[in-house]
Amino acid sequence: MIRTLVRLLLVVGIASCLLSVAWPVATAVPGELVDTQRFPVGWGDGYIITYRTEGSDGAPTLARGLLMLPEGPAPAGGWPMISFDHGAGGLGPTCGASSSATLPVDVPYFRRLNDFGYAVVSTDYLGMSPVTDQVHPYLNSRTEATATIDIVRAARQFTDTVSNSWAVFGVSQGGHAALATARLASTYAPELDYRGAAALAPGSQLEYLFPLAGPHIPRSPLLDNSIAGAAVLVSAFLAGMWATDPSFDLTPYLTPVGRQVLSELRTACQDRWPTVIGGRGLGELLARPLFDEAARQAIGRYVAIPADGYRQPIFLAQGTRDTAVPPMLTQALAFEFDLAGTEYEYRAFDTDHQGIMGPGFDAGVEFLRRVLPTGR
Repeated sequence: MIRTLVRLLLVVGIASCLLSVAWPVATAVPGELVDTQRFPVGWGDGYIITYRTEGSDGAPTLARGLLMLPEGPAPAGGWPMISFDHGAGGLGPTCGASSSATLPVDVPYFRRLNDFGYAVVSTDYLGMSPVTDQVHPYLNSRTEATATIDIVRAARQFTDTVSNSWAVFGVSQGGHAALATARLASTYAPELDYRGAAALAPGSQLEYLFPLAGPHIPRSPLLDNSIAGAAVLVSAFLAGMWATDPSFDLTPYLTPVGRQVLSELRTACQDRWPTVIGGRGLGELLARPLFDEAARQAIGRYVAIPADGYRQPIFLAQGTRDTAVPPMLTQALAFEFDLAGTEYEYRAFDTDHQGIMGPGFDAGVEFLRRVLPTGR
C-alpha cells in the first residue's frame, strides 16, 4: 500500500514537471504563406495567394490577395515590392479582387508598376474572400494595415526574387489603408525595410464626420445614395463596424429598418450597396445620434488616421472636383501633418474621385521611385 502511494506521488510529480515545461507549440504566424494558385485564364501572369493575418478580434485568421512579378531576371537582392491597397469592393466574402469573375480593375496598374521594376502584392482585405469566415471590417484601420503588411511577408516566403524593401500605394479606401499601414509598418514588421506611402484621395477625418450622423439628418442631394454617396458609405461603414467590433454594441443606435439594411449589407458587394439601402436616408437607419461619448470613442478607435507616429515619408494626392472624398478632408489631414511634424508631400489635380488614378497615379509612382528606387 505504501509502495503504491509512493509510486502514485512520483507519477503525479513527474507529470507536473512535464506540464510545466514550455514545449514548443505550433502557432499561426502573421504573414505565413498557406496556399498559392496561378491567375485564372485570361488574367495573364500572376498568383492568388492565401496567407495568415490578424482578424478583427486580434485572433489569427486567413486572407487572400494577388501577386504579380516583373518579367525577366530579378536584380541582386530581389524586386522591391509595392503593396497596393484598392478602393472599396464590398463587405462580403466574394467582393475581393481574387474572387472576381473577370480581370480585376487594378491589374493594368499593377502591370505598369511591374514595368517600373516593382513586384506588386494586393490584399483583398480581411473578410473579402471565402477563406475568412467574417464580415469585412470596412475602414477599420488596424485590419487594413495588418492585411497589407502580412501579404508582403507571404510573398517573401513564396519567392526569393522579391526584396525586403517595400512601400505601400493606395486609393480611396486604399488610401485610408495605406496611411494606416504607414503608421504601423515599422513596428508591426520591423524585419522588413519599409520606405514610404502614397495615398490617393484617402478617407480621413472620418472619426470626426461619422459621429455627426443621427436620426436628425434629412435626405439631401449632398447625402445621396449613389455608390460613392455619403449615405451609402456611412451605412457600409456602420454595417462593418456593427458586425466586427466586439467592444461596442451599435444595436441600440439603429432603427428596425436600420438593423435590417445593415444586416443585408454584410454580404453585399459595393455595386449592390445602393440597392440594399433602397434610397433610405441615414435618418431612417439611426434611432440615436452617434455623437455621444461611447459612440465617438468607438468610432475613433475603429477608423482614425492619426497625424503623428510615421517614420517614413508620405505622398498625398487629391482631386479638386472629388465629391466622394472632398478636398477639404485631405487638406485638413495635411494641416494636421504640418502640426505634428510628419514628413509629407501634397499635390492637387483638376479631377474627380475616379480620375485621380490618372495624374495621381503617375505622381504617386514618381514619389515611389524616389523613396524605393528599382534601378530601371
